[in-house]
Parts: sequence; structure tokens; C-alpha cells
Amino acid sequence: MYALVHRKTNVITAKDAAALLKEYSILLELTDEDEFRAKTFANASRQLEMQTETLEELVKTGALKSIRGIGKTVVTAINGIIQTGTFQELERAKTLVPEGVLELLRIEGLGPKKARTLWKQGKVESVEQLDHAIRNNTLPKLPGLGTKTLEKFLSGIEFIRKHEGRHLRHHAVQEAERLREVFAEINGVSEVFFGGSLGRGNETIGDLDIILTCANEDVEAVRQMVTDSTDIEWSDKSDGILKGQSSHSIDIELSVIPIDDAPLRKLLATGSKEHLSQLSKLASAKGFTLSDSGLIDSKSKVLTVGTEHDLYSLLGLEFVPPALRERNCELILKNSGVYPTPVRLEDFKGIIHNHTTASDGHHTLREMAEAMIAMGYEFFGVADHSQAAAYANGLTPERVRKQWTEIDKLNQELAPFRILKGTEADILPDGSLDFDDDLLAGFDYVVASIHSGFKMTEEAATDRLCRALENPHVDILGHLTGRLLLRRDGYPIDHRKVIACAAEHGKAIELNANPHRLDIDWRWLPLCIEYKVPIPINPDAHDIDGLADIRYGVDIAQKGPLPKELCPSCWSADEFINWCATHDKR
Repeated sequence: MYALVHRKTNVITAKDAAALLKEYSILLELTDEDEFRAKTFANASRQLEMQTETLEELVKTGALKSIRGIGKTVVTAINGIIQTGTFQELERAKTLVPEGVLELLRIEGLGPKKARTLWKQGKVESVEQLDHAIRNNTLPKLPGLGTKTLEKFLSGIEFIRKHEGRHLRHHAVQEAERLREVFAEINGVSEVFFGGSLGRGNETIGDLDIILTCANEDVEAVRQMVTDSTDIEWSDKSDGILKGQSSHSIDIELSVIPIDDAPLRKLLATGSKEHLSQLSKLASAKGFTLSDSGLIDSKSKVLTVGTEHDLYSLLGLEFVPPALRERNCELILKNSGVYPTPVRLEDFKGIIHNHTTASDGHHTLREMAEAMIAMGYEFFGVADHSQAAAYANGLTPERVRKQWTEIDKLNQELAPFRILKGTEADILPDGSLDFDDDLLAGFDYVVASIHSGFKMTEEAATDRLCRALENPHVDILGHLTGRLLLRRDGYPIDHRKVIACAAEHGKAIELNANPHRLDIDWRWLPLCIEYKVPIPINPDAHDIDGLADIRYGVDIAQKGPLPKELCPSCWSADEFINWCATHDKR
């Protein structure tokens, strides 16, 4: 479904309810039943997302009814969601729209209006039908759907197929946390472990590789209780590995094993194929065999190990953290060095790239700052959109100066906490920014990002970014390639050239922690570290909940591994501002 709700528990949150209201508005657009009603529910969804109180508090205090745009009809729908997880009008609307039509909305650039045209006038009810009709030229002439648009749809379909079965990290994490609670309650289970791409901290996840450990004598009983669970629809219970699918359509592979087998099975479940191949070759060179049965010596004896650290030690290696168990992992011989300590959440002192209601955020500057104070941070960087981003209510110079005045007043009131004056300025096609030098000089820091004109060659995109880096007022490049995971590829760039340019001019490249972006790609972090390019971990938060997205950026940073010394989010406000003022002179 287009508005699939992912949640940790069965408790309905305001965001869950907002997603269902949004889904209903989309279904109304598709059926073209009631345009006013569709807009009403879409607006109610946006308003509900902006609330800082829990859904329970909003209902209990009666505040729900006082929210602008949420009238009696919407309140009735929300009460239905709280009681049953849905509401009658939504369920009725679902029966009117083939599920395949909703799947069309996964295609980049294909919104509800175009989907309705394809469905009602083109008789297209699935992605497969659209693909076939375009390729075989059997689609009738339809308004707003010319040759170029259809070619874009084909590219979008190819992108979907390329990433079929993958899930965004935050959705997989939320489902894993829910399942951890479920399985931890099973009598006899001593540990619930997640391996695979989730355990390695990857940006998208194929399936959830789960290991449950227990006493040897409890394995069969635990396995039976797991298969009886209604939280997973099991498709294969015959093998040692149980296979099924969670209620959120994520494939599951689950093993129940004795505690003594855990070190080896964790390693095998977490390491990539390439990393395990590295270890297998090394084991062979030392006269061992690494297999599902364990680490076996030349006399066919299975060596006893207590931890994964022991396994690596027997192979003459330092322990490799799960996040680094990828292709081309550099193995460190025992006692010859250690892997750098990566940045941790507790190292953060501030969060730099965030938005407020001044542009396209959902919470005010004060609300965002007070939320940061409650979380224990020292500073908050506001970086609302600049004037070229009219679609995002970008700030004009006059509005920027008005925001600066507000920041000055809040800083006096909230001291010693500080709000830093920043902007996310648009990088124009020629590499210049959309604010003049005088205004740019007044900011504490400048994040420069590309938000339009994505259709570029690699040479043009690289040149555009490098020209921005050459601007003395630019401090940080934002979401480097503009990618949206599982939605669209980023524009092509020469990463090596851009990173080298950032190093030459002393600039930073953000790791955008929004789980839909996670951009810069982690595969380029080692080169940034080698060039000593600072990497702030920025959530690009548009509401209070979005501030917590830094956890996903920290997961990705482990794969560098990015040390805290190279992460401006871990510096003090004074250290960061001083760096911004002097990096071009270093």
C-alpha cells in the first residue's frame, strides 16, 4: 500500500493516524469522488503530523478538536483509528481502487492524478500492465502523458524492479524492534540477535536475519513457540532456518540455536559474502576450515570459542566490527593495530541542518530549540530554505534578517543553549548561490544543496558542486547526490573529484541522516576520512521527531568508521563557528 504504516507496537501514534488520513485522501483523489474531502483529509494529515503531543493526549484533553483543519468528520475517523486501527470510509475507499493502481504511485513522477488517468482512461491497473503498454505502444493517447513522460515512467519501473524486496533502514529497524520485544518474551530465549544488512548498518535492508539463542535442551520448544507466533506468516518450517514474512511484508529468516553455537552463527549471519570468503581463505591458509559447523582444525576437531572476538583471534585477526564486514574489508592482523573508534550518539553536542515553520518545517524555531534542550544538546543549527526554493517557502533576505532577530532574542532567553544562524542555500545551475555575499556573510554557517535541475551529466553535476565549494561562504555540502533511497537515484557525480575539492578548500560534506537519503553514500566515507574532510551528521529535520533520525546517520557512520574528531556535530558551538570562519585559511 502507498501509505503503509510502520510502527513498533500496537499503540497508534499521531504519525500513524496521519498516514492513514493521507492514504484516504489519496484514494479519494484516485476515485475523483470528492475533491474537497480529499483536500480536507490531506490537510488534516499534515496538521496532525505537526503536533507535539501524543494522539492519546490530544484526544483525552479535547485538543484534537481545536486543531485547525480537523473537524467533526476527521475526529470521527481518528477515533475509529484509535479503536480499530482504521476507519470505515478508508476501508470502503480501498474496495474501490485496485491495489495495483496504488502501486503505480511508487513510480517517480507518477502522482494520483496521472494514476487516475492511466487507470480510468488507459485501463491500466498495475505496474506490470503499464510497463507492457508503454513497451508495446498499446497505451491510448492520454492528456498529460506524452512520450517523454512515459519514458520517465519506464525508467521509474526499472528502478523499482532493481530494488524490489528492499526496505528503508528505518522501516526495518522499527520492525526489528517490534519483533525483538515479541521474541524476547518467549520462555527460554536468552538473546534476540539481528544479522545481515541490518546488523551491518546498511542503508536498505533485504530481509531480517534473526537468531534466537537458548539452552540446548530448549531449542525445539522455543522453535515450536516461534512457529506458533501470529506475528510472522511462515512459508517454510521444514529446514533448520524458518522462513516467512512479517506483518509489514519484510521477509524473515530465523534460526533457533544453542547458546554455544552463537559466536559462529552470528559471524555467518552478519558478514557479507565477500567478507566470509576472505575469512574462509585465511582459515584455509592456517590449516582450518570455516563452515556452518564451526572452525575446524586439521584433525577435524571443532574449536570451542566463547565469542566472535575469539573466532577472529584464532584466525590471527583483530575483531572486525559488524558495520565493517563488507566487500574489501581491510583485515588487521592481531596486535598490529585497531579499527578507529567511530562516532557515537552520546558524542553529539548539537545538530546542524534543520528546518522550521519559517520554510517547510512543521515546528517553530522555539519548539525545535526547546526539544533540543530537553534532549540534552548544547546547540541547534537552523538552516531553513533560501529564496530560490519557493516550493518550500524559502526565506527572502528580509525574512532571513527577521529570523536572525528572533534567534538573538531566543539565545538571550535560552542561554547557555545556543541557536546558530544557518541557511540551506540553493546551488544554482552555474554553481553560484541564491543569496548575495553580504547576506551570506551574516550567517554562522551555510549549507549549500542542489534542489532542482537534476538532469545533469556527471561532468556538469561535478562542476556545479565544485563551484559551490569554491565559494568562501559555503561551509557544508548538503545531501551530496540528491538521491531518495528506493525512490530515485541521485544525479551522477565524480565523488573523488568532489571530495578532493572539499579537502582543498577545507569544506565539509554532510552525511544526511534522513533515512530516505543517507547521503553521502557510506562507500565514500573512507576517502573523506583519508582526506580529512569533516562529515557532520545532519538529520535534515523538518519536525521534532525528525531530530531523532541522527541515529540512522550514526549507523551509517560506523561503516567509515567516522571518528568523532571529524564530525562537527560533536564539536562545541564555538569550535564549529570558528572552523566555519577559518577553514578557507587553513
